[in-house]
Amino acid sequence: MQVVIKKHPKTQVNEAFIDGLLVGVFEQMTTCSDAYSFMSKCSHDKLSGDHYIAIGQKLNELNLER
Repeated sequence: MQVVIKKHPKTQVNEAFIDGLLVGVFEQMTTCSDAYSFMSKCSHDKLSGDHYIAIGQKLNELNLER
């Protein structure tokens, strides 16, 4: 299971896809911190624990890159 990040062409928000399904976005929530947070965009019954683990790993990668 792999999380693919695509920048939205208009908003430049990092959209997170798993198996072609938009599961949420990675956003910087405040101007004080450049850390990313995950905001879910699909119902929780579509995501398993494995999905959340993959999302968490990608979130950690994004925050380490900054």
